[in-house]
Amino acid sequence: MRTRMAHMTARGGLRGAGLGPGDSSDLVVTIDGGFSAPRPAERGEAGAAAPGEGRGAAVDRGPLSLTLSPLTRGEGKHLQLIGRQPQSARSSRGDESSALGPGASGLRLGLALLQLGVIGMVVILFVGRGHAAEVEASQRGTLFLEPSNIKGNAGITVFHPQTDVSATFASGFGIAAGYAVDVVSGATPRVFGVRNDSTGRPVDAISGATKFSDVRQQAHGALSYSRPLADIAASYSYGWENDYRSHAVTVTTRTDVLDHNLSINLSYTHNFDSVCDASNTDSVGIPLARQALANSKNCFKGTPDVATRSLNIDAIEPSLTWAVTPRLALQGGGTALILDGFQSNPYRQVDLGRAGARPQETLPQFRQRYALFLRSAYAIPAARASIQATGRVYRDSWGVRAATAELLLQSYMTRFLLWSLRGRATAQSGAVFYEDAQTYFLHGPNGKYWTGDRELSPMQNLLTGTKLTYLHIPESGEHHFISELDASLKFELLFYRLESVFAPNADRKYAGILQLAVSARF
Repeated sequence: MRTRMAHMTARGGLRGAGLGPGDSSDLVVTIDGGFSAPRPAERGEAGAAAPGEGRGAAVDRGPLSLTLSPLTRGEGKHLQLIGRQPQSARSSRGDESSALGPGASGLRLGLALLQLGVIGMVVILFVGRGHAAEVEASQRGTLFLEPSNIKGNAGITVFHPQTDVSATFASGFGIAAGYAVDVVSGATPRVFGVRNDSTGRPVDAISGATKFSDVRQQAHGALSYSRPLADIAASYSYGWENDYRSHAVTVTTRTDVLDHNLSINLSYTHNFDSVCDASNTDSVGIPLARQALANSKNCFKGTPDVATRSLNIDAIEPSLTWAVTPRLALQGGGTALILDGFQSNPYRQVDLGRAGARPQETLPQFRQRYALFLRSAYAIPAARASIQATGRVYRDSWGVRAATAELLLQSYMTRFLLWSLRGRATAQSGAVFYEDAQTYFLHGPNGKYWTGDRELSPMQNLLTGTKLTYLHIPESGEHHFISELDASLKFELLFYRLESVFAPNADRKYAGILQLAVSARF
């Protein structure tokens, strides 16, 4: 009796064959409970960092793979951890000006880098194939569009190509590398404030937009060592753009106990980040006099008009994964982040009304962020399907509270086609110092901090989408150069609900995400 397996990788792709009628089949479900760091660091893939929890409730880190063993008598449960994949560099900010050329040039650069990534991937495959027990490569491109409903505001567009290659050797050692690019363009307000009608009555948040474009890049590498009962891996990533530099080191461990039915996982990441900011030497100790960064032209060049601010981030993520039955798997865990350093958007100004003051956004230097999650995955062999449910709660030292619920349904339409349907809802409160534009204008700030960041405001968001994946594994006994292949097309819509027309980015009410991905094992 053949055994077919369906795997979901850290990049969200699937590989394997269908759960054919009468087959003994393994169903593998990726579950994860991490969250992204805030604006400057550990930015997730384009479009993934949906608003929530202060910066991206949707971004997941450190995936685990649950294998639900063949549903036959006498066979036990099995649990498997697959390698952690570093994430790409992305920011959801947009209120900035860049020295780069128009977005069309950035798009051409992104396409060229995408082609180079494919060529490099093929070269590595042919060089490494003779020495590795298994080689895996993936290429994906993601398009994120967040339009504005105000004429003249272009909203945000992000094109995100990414290449990843890994090799696992018979000795248990593994190596991985990857490269990702964000080509970002759009038009967003530099000033968070009110806009008045012809009678002087405030009608909504300020709508004047500044065009910008930017290219953000990240390269990463990882080493791992795996044994039947334990894994350890270490990775390093470097991300860079005109106004930001990020170095991140991650160490992960996994231990299986109770005959592989319980997996204990622990991950630690430290970011050494640098942010470009206006020097503001004349406004030391006078926050209302701070000026926003005009552009990134002189960033990291040592000129007196700009300064380099540091941001250190420590993240620890423990989790437990339990194969309860051959059909049911559970995972629970948490994440704790401690951030110390510059966390404001250096380009953003906030209209505080009094005497025409429009100082640079000012946020606390220190922040603690905590989240707990519980996730379950259940296989339904008779329907050749699975269902996955996730619940998550979040709080931080800035007063943001959030709750997220997510449901994922997967079903084989044919032997080689897997269809997925996903829905997620998030609700959060605002930071204690957040006020909308009208309140800032009429009454001033609530304390010594002020912000125009949508992700620090009270809000709800709803994501829904579908994904179609083609999966192919040769029949047992057949030998091919490509041992597993999958190609997927995903489309998602993300809807925002803000508390008032005076909230940040109230003109951008939804976003669309389109992704094409290809992954292969050799």
